Order: sequence, then C-alpha cells, then structure tokens
Amino acid sequence: MIRLASITLLISLATAAQEPRAAVSRQTFAELLKTSASAPPVSVTSHGRVAETGLVVEDLTWESSDNETVPAYLIRPAEPTGRLPAVICLHGSSGSRESMATHEFGPGQWTRPGRDAPHTRMLGWARELARRGFIALAITQRGLDRREPPINVQANAMLVQGRTAMGEILYEIRQGLTYLKGREDVGRIGITGMSFGGITSFYTWLLDDRVAAAAPICGGVGSLESFIRLGRLSYHGTYWWLPGMLQRGDHGDFASAMAPKPLMLWAPTSDVGMPREGVDRFREQVEPAYAQAGAERALRIHQPPGEHSFTMEAFEAMAEFFNKVLR
Repeated sequence: MIRLASITLLISLATAAQEPRAAVSRQTFAELLKTSASAPPVSVTSHGRVAETGLVVEDLTWESSDNETVPAYLIRPAEPTGRLPAVICLHGSSGSRESMATHEFGPGQWTRPGRDAPHTRMLGWARELARRGFIALAITQRGLDRREPPINVQANAMLVQGRTAMGEILYEIRQGLTYLKGREDVGRIGITGMSFGGITSFYTWLLDDRVAAAAPICGGVGSLESFIRLGRLSYHGTYWWLPGMLQRGDHGDFASAMAPKPLMLWAPTSDVGMPREGVDRFREQVEPAYAQAGAERALRIHQPPGEHSFTMEAFEAMAEFFNKVLR
C-alpha cells in the first residue's frame, strides 16, 4: 500500500534532523484527528463527594470545546499517602461512568439506558482500581449512554464540518488529563478502556505525552489495513475511521514511534473487532522498536484464546501492568 508522506518517512526525516520521533508522530496524528497536539484547557465543576469505607467518590463535570457536558467520577483512596498513580477509565459502547463505578466488581448484569433487557459486562472496575491504591477517573464518553445524539450521528455531521468524532472524543479525555495533572495528589497517569474505550485509550496514548502508559482492552488495535481485508467493515462505527490515516501510517507505525513508552495490548485471538493477523502484524512492527530502545518489558501484547470480552483475566493483567509501570 502506498502511503503519501507516511509516518515512517516522516520519522526518518526527523531522525536526520535530530527531532524526537514521538513528537513527529504526535503531530502527524493530531493532523489526522483535526485537533491540536497541545494540552486542552479545562474548568471542572464538583457536584459533591461521598465518603465510604476506604474511598471517596466525587461527581464531576466539565464543558468540552463545543459546550458538550462531560460527566465523570473521581474515585480515590480516602487516606492517600503522597502522590498516587492515576488511571483514566473508559467504558465500551454500552457502558458509562456508572457501570465502571458500581460497588460490585466483576462480570454482572447491566441495562443500557433505553433498553429493556440487561446484558453482561464488567462492572465496578474503576472503583476496584481505587480500592487497589489508584486514583481512578471514570468518564462517560461522548455520544454514549445518555449523551445524545449517538456518536455515529455526531460523526457524520462532523465530517462535513471539517472535524472528526475521534478528535472530539479525545479532546474530552485529554481535558480529564489536564485536570489530573493539576491535582497535587496525582503522580504518573495511565489510561485504559474496553472496546470503544480501548481504541480511545490507545489513541490518547499516541497523541498525548502526559499519558505515561496505556492498556487498551479489545479496542480494535492492530492493523487497519488487515481489518479492511479481513474484518467485518460494518462492525466499527463512523467514529472509528480516521480519513486518510493509512496514507500516513498504520497502528504499528505510530506505536513504534512511542517506544519506550509502556503499552499493554489485550487482544483475544477471536475478537471480531481486531483480526489476529492484524495484531500479529502490529507485534512484528512494534517489538523491534522497543527492543532497539532497550525496553522490551515495556511492551506487553496478550493474545489469549477468546472473543470480544472484558474478562477478569484482562483486568488482572491490566492492574498488574499499571502497578509495575506507574508506581
């Protein structure tokens, strides 16, 4: 496939000019998203906090670039000792900040707004991270849950406005980063998410150097080129497709430029959103870059048997990863 001004070529030119590889990659990716690589401003409103056994839960909102209201929960240990690592937690297309913050932790029944029948999903995992000594910021993502209109409706309109839905989604997440960076109790910041939250966590990791590590779970990460050939093209919504991306680089091209920044990828071998061949291709591209940087242990790619699902095994792998790279 021909890539005009590909990220690989741009990085080669940057190396010759002694410019940081990651900076060139971030700027190229920002151009694809039609957004700025600079950190966005944020003004956060607190609507109260609740203290419970060992934890404090705070209800937060902030305004996005186009006056969308972004709801989030900040969940933290009640008596922290010094700065704690923080994790931005991003749900899948049928979840919300509420589903990530339930008192119960583990696979359970959840009813999406507007639906009568419940479905099984991982519940309470942001709260569980806080129980394990992290500060968790659980954000309801744009166009999902009660945040109408649906993201794909927004995505269609944005395309003709010269915007991208992914760029707007990431803007809001990065506002959350700005908020966390301003807190005196926050140390290094990681980001993770399932499905919809998997791709948005991966892309935030690519775009923003304030993210110290990412652990996308079942997010369609791997190879766009492979997915076009092998995947079900109707599976991912409009928000997922970035116009012109393959002219600049595939997932592995951009991720390679981030080495040695820590990354964990959870990619079940039968996940409908990320064909195994694409993940294998990603591994073949990215592992040499981390080896060259002397950071083989900073890259972890899990390919267990299974389908598109947030399992307890995935959660424990993610928690262990963040324990090692953020503390």
